[in-house]
Amino acid sequence: MAVSQTSGTQDWRAIAQLSSGGERLLCVGESSSQVRAAYVGAWGEVIRDEDRPTVQSISLQKWAGQVWAGQWEHQQSLEVPASPRKDKGEAQSLANGNGNGAEAETEADLESAPEVDAEDDTDEAAEITES
Repeated sequence: MAVSQTSGTQDWRAIAQLSSGGERLLCVGESSSQVRAAYVGAWGEVIRDEDRPTVQSISLQKWAGQVWAGQWEHQQSLEVPASPRKDKGEAQSLANGNGNGAEAETEADLESAPEVDAEDDTDEAAEITES
């Protein structure tokens, strides 16, 4: 989650409400527009994959009252972001059940690459310098 470098009060927050009754803090900010801009990015970082389907709503809340005595009040419901798509390597690893899709794909690419003989490169370099 991004940390604000300003000294203003963090009066706004976005909270994800889960079907189990639990809540997850997505982000806090100085203004509603700042929180609206940040909550979608926080969604991918803060909410675990297994919790995403259980998110029923996201509440934009404002702190009401004194700093030492107040409460969070619901202001607006925010749209629940779509779950991020899995990339090709992740999807392949899930299909294979090995959890190493991206690594397996890279290893396969390396195995299919033509081998280069280091001695051939040295001989060619020597011929060029002799000319």
